[in-house]
Amino acid sequence: MKSIIRKIAIVTPYYYPLTGGVQEYVYHLKKEFKKMGFFTKVITGASKGISPKDEDDVIRIGKNLPFLINGSTGQIVLVARRNKIKEILNKYNFDIIHFQEPFVPFLSHSIIKNSNAINIGTFHANFDSNFFYRISTNFLSPLWDKIHGKIAVSPSARSSITKYFRGEVEIIPNGVDIIRFTPKNPKIKKFDDNKLNILFTGRIEKRKGLIYLLKAYANLKPKYPDIRLIIVGKGPLLKQHQNFVKQNKLKDVFFEGYVSIKELPFYYATADIYCSPALFGESFGIVLLEAMANGIPVIAFNISGYNDVVSNLENGLLAIPKDVHDLTEKLELLIRDPALRQELGKKGLIKARNHTWEKIAKKNIAFYYKIHDLVMSKNKGLK
Repeated sequence: MKSIIRKIAIVTPYYYPLTGGVQEYVYHLKKEFKKMGFFTKVITGASKGISPKDEDDVIRIGKNLPFLINGSTGQIVLVARRNKIKEILNKYNFDIIHFQEPFVPFLSHSIIKNSNAINIGTFHANFDSNFFYRISTNFLSPLWDKIHGKIAVSPSARSSITKYFRGEVEIIPNGVDIIRFTPKNPKIKKFDDNKLNILFTGRIEKRKGLIYLLKAYANLKPKYPDIRLIIVGKGPLLKQHQNFVKQNKLKDVFFEGYVSIKELPFYYATADIYCSPALFGESFGIVLLEAMANGIPVIAFNISGYNDVVSNLENGLLAIPKDVHDLTEKLELLIRDPALRQELGKKGLIKARNHTWEKIAKKNIAFYYKIHDLVMSKNKGLK
């Protein structure tokens, strides 16, 4: 007899009003699960800022605390009232509890220890080594054993986690909202002219590699005066990059700062080329899928995570990491060849449409049932 799943909790240290890839992942899974008829709640920490529109679906426990991880700022959740977790789990009696980055302290740790549900964990991070995992393996192993089903968002993310913990890990990738990101979106008027727009989106920090794109742009601008670079995002290196533009007297470079979730798709719609020269730590590359969903060609450094999404000369271009000359050549190839831009854009669009959140949610639900049935069968055999 097939098991019945009705109630799902998604536990995450990262959620709105903070923005990022995991937040998007959680929001869209929750949204699709509810469409499919599942009672779904997001369990996360309390954060400062404007409450998201879906706050009725969110249970907040503890307090978020920022910390540096993998070259970026992450979040841990401090849980002061341990009894609160037991109260919530007893109240809702979830069938499935799906943890995002379950080893991030401390919220997931506390819930896993008190959970009587089927526990699922998704691992998003991509790294060569992880000091925390290395020194905490004995502490984390019991948590790993209590997670009945493990998921990674890419082969790179799976390779990262299985360096430290043994067991089967299913790959279920990230998705993209093809209704929100679409070639049908209007362009931003101030950039809708005869210039060719190159777009960068992301946090302006060392890991994202923006300086390499600026140097490549500096090489290309004298030869192609009608190109323009649009930079969306902010971060600790913003001033340094603005100074580079001033010192090199680069024209048509626009630092747009932070843009809202509502505005972001219009920037993609305005772009002719999307470039993400990230250096490391990308588990999948949601920004690449977002660009592909808009039908624009993408260029990225050939790093693990990104090369799980982009196949060179098939649905985008991959440049040698930190190689300004190679990045310049790849950009010039697209600047000079509108037909190639169109061809790669079309193939990228096909890729994106195979990663709709509806399809990704269904893959997660199928995995839930698979693990649920395995656990129930195992428990029955022990009786």
